[in-house]
Amino acid sequence: MNTRLFVSRLLGRFSICVFAAAFLLLGANYSAAADPESLTSLDTAFYRVQSFDTKAGAKPLAINHLGIETKQAADGGYLITAALEGYPAHAAGLERGDIVLRIDGADFHPLLSLNSHAAESQFRPHSAPAELTYRRGATVLTARVEPVFESLYDSYRSATLNSVLSFAAGNKVIGYVRLWALTRETGDLVTLSQLLQSLHDTDGIVLDLRNSYGYLASEHIDLFRASRSDFLSISLVGKPNSNAIEHERNRLLPARQRDDTLRAYRKPIAILIDSSTRGAAELLAYQLAKLDRVTTVGEPTLGRLGSYQRDGGVETLVENLENNLNKSLDGGFLDYSAADRVLIDGNVFEGIGVKPKRNAPFPFETVSRGDPQFQVAVNVLMGVI
Repeated sequence: MNTRLFVSRLLGRFSICVFAAAFLLLGANYSAAADPESLTSLDTAFYRVQSFDTKAGAKPLAINHLGIETKQAADGGYLITAALEGYPAHAAGLERGDIVLRIDGADFHPLLSLNSHAAESQFRPHSAPAELTYRRGATVLTARVEPVFESLYDSYRSATLNSVLSFAAGNKVIGYVRLWALTRETGDLVTLSQLLQSLHDTDGIVLDLRNSYGYLASEHIDLFRASRSDFLSISLVGKPNSNAIEHERNRLLPARQRDDTLRAYRKPIAILIDSSTRGAAELLAYQLAKLDRVTTVGEPTLGRLGSYQRDGGVETLVENLENNLNKSLDGGFLDYSAADRVLIDGNVFEGIGVKPKRNAPFPFETVSRGDPQFQVAVNVLMGVI
């Protein structure tokens, strides 16, 4: 239960007495999952944001995890919305659409079940394997998993490398890569370039940007485009000072000199997007979709170009209330700050996002033997190569 977040949402609307009553009635069941604009220290996504935002030279915080993204299921448990390739849940056969119910017989929580002292910001390796009970459709299954103790920054980077494959489709060869992590580190950009070089002999690529997270570099775009002639422009609503514009440009897409020796992938590309495609990945999909040989497939993105920041409002009053309610929950929280003044190519992007050229619904709750969005992407490629 995140007391700080709950309090900050109520202050200014209710009196302290009303707050106290609401806490007693609702506190035990409150979850930041109901408020996607905020992340608390009891959310796994909180540590994903923290690890990607770690300053140069600092080490991202390691946590115990299974390599899944989840949301609370309507009828109990946690619905898996994505499973990182090569990580415990994926290796054990768990898939998107499965609902995790219990771990070692206790109710499952994606963070606290493996990090019992997360509320005190204490993380130690969880050395013992665990038994997961999960539901797939109407069937209840079990799986033995051994959590990893690793930062989500490192996990998402590794999952990107683990995702790469090529396969035969008819008499053609299709490549696939899921960009779980977009980073601006030179070493990562070199590795990604080499990874794509290994797919240059394919007839087309499925570029999966679902659940992608991180920061866009011009080199990411250069890997798929031979020219910067129509690079997206970044500006702000109104006439703010040039420093504000430059700040947003550096945050979203810093200007770097193009490497003329880079061999861009010039064949057809199908890009998978949906509501989990965020920020940098949305801009990458938007820019690449300007090419006729690129088709976006899936569902609309949300237009999330903002950033998460610590909320500093009414700090003293909140802390006083927390001290009286629960002294242990002091991990903090992050509020999403919308980039509603940012214009991409002269148009508002926040809350608008990218609309796919080929619509292919795939609700997270769907239990499927395959990935219908991926299949549409392959069909799109087979129609043009």
